[in-house]
Amino acid sequence: MLWSLTSFLCEVPSGALADTVSRRLLLQLSAVLYLGCFGSWLLLPSYGGFLLGFVLWGVSSSLMSGTFEALLYDELASAGQESSYDMVRTRAETAGVASISFGMLAAGPLVALGGYRAVAIASLAVAAVHLATTAVLPAPPRREAVAERRYLQHLRTGVSEVARTPALRRTVLAITATVALVGFDEYFALFFADAGLTPGWVAVAVAVVAVAQGLGTWAASRRTLPGRRAVAQLTVLAGAAFAAGAVAALAHAASAALAAVVLIAVAYGIITNLYVAQENRLQHQITGSARATVTSVAGVSAELGAITSFALMGGLAHWWSVPFVLLVATMPFTAIATAVVRKGRPRSRRPSARTAGSPGR
Repeated sequence: MLWSLTSFLCEVPSGALADTVSRRLLLQLSAVLYLGCFGSWLLLPSYGGFLLGFVLWGVSSSLMSGTFEALLYDELASAGQESSYDMVRTRAETAGVASISFGMLAAGPLVALGGYRAVAIASLAVAAVHLATTAVLPAPPRREAVAERRYLQHLRTGVSEVARTPALRRTVLAITATVALVGFDEYFALFFADAGLTPGWVAVAVAVVAVAQGLGTWAASRRTLPGRRAVAQLTVLAGAAFAAGAVAALAHAASAALAAVVLIAVAYGIITNLYVAQENRLQHQITGSARATVTSVAGVSAELGAITSFALMGGLAHWWSVPFVLLVATMPFTAIATAVVRKGRPRSRRPSARTAGSPGR
């Protein structure tokens, strides 16, 4: 919750900053803060240390959110290859999911070998590699690096573009509604534990869901995103699979637990696919000079959806089991998401050879 709140407060200001200064520099700063997060957890293994780590992680995420997408899109646009954005980004997202899955599978053996400290050191090492990779990012052209860019101007431009563009508003709302369902993933481990799985099998179940997430992310593409009716139907299908998985988990039987794993994996794969596809669509709809700011506005809206999901799930889980709470939460979240994506969107147009007013990188 603290991580989401920190990201929420810093999201738009950091997006406007990414339209003002070097995006490469901001990604490097994000990596430094990410390294600091794991460093605090290693050196200060206490309540305060973990709070500090989550704050650093939240600021790091807000600096990266919008900055990475804008840098990638504009670099491709400068080469006349912006139509490749969806493919490149979904491959990057899929690689990230694969890395997370590997990390989850490696955590058990690491704990067995060296306890918490071994996991913390390994995490710190991976964060250091992350920092090193930012050094190979393209540097901004000299003419853009020295251009005068006003922070508040970009902030106003980005926010006003979302406010005055119906297509952008619809996409932002669709992302927000969808991410409320995506936010269930924070409770999957507790969900499977309440379903009766042992800790070892809980890790396997979470890994299965991560594989489904990777497949959904890999398949996400603006060119293959179906029309609004089909998107609404897929949203309903995902919601139904979530609900059926919750019902199966409530049975507390071995066969039912297996069915719950499969159903939750299918649901999460579908909803992740729709979420990433909507985020890809957003980049093609932005036409102004404040690309990172617009993306961060969408990020703030998405954080609202995530915080709502976390608050509802976490609050109700004090009184009922996680599978029952997920069943209850699925119904309103699915209904809202379906209503939002059915509101209609203009027929997608092919992106121009270069978006107008390419912002600083």
